[in-house]
Amino acid sequence: MALGSMGAFLVLEERSHAEKRGAKPFARITSVLSEQSRRRDGDIARTLEKLWAKLPAPSGAAVISGSTGLEPATSEERAFLATQPDLAVRATGTHVGEGLEPSFVLNIALAAISLQHGKLFPTSDRSGMERELSGALRQVVITSVGHWRGEGLALVEAIG
Repeated sequence: MALGSMGAFLVLEERSHAEKRGAKPFARITSVLSEQSRRRDGDIARTLEKLWAKLPAPSGAAVISGSTGLEPATSEERAFLATQPDLAVRATGTHVGEGLEPSFVLNIALAAISLQHGKLFPTSDRSGMERELSGALRQVVITSVGHWRGEGLALVEAIG
């Protein structure tokens, strides 16, 4: 196993540093939030709701889910996402597998690339959980439902 390899190529740096070396930034991370939950019935969804309330109101937004597919965590994350019907949703576990914590970093990279292109990558979901985006993509919220009691959100926004 090469833990961490999923996020190995993401470069996080200050904008001024990137511009000095001639690199053009794709996006910016404006919020990273985390919380521990007890993992009792509904705790994950309640924790995500609490974190969501701390984010700026989404506009032109989508969610990239870091769900592992394990239960009951995945069902609770899906229940939470169902409370946000106006947001497009993508889940990446089917495409890239589950890399534990590096999945969060990989999803930040996918959000940045999506924002650079102004659109999400195509859906491949047949369950109906993934939803399409109407309009231009300006923000992506990354979810992270940990393996043991750790939930988080990151807000990645377009530059410009």
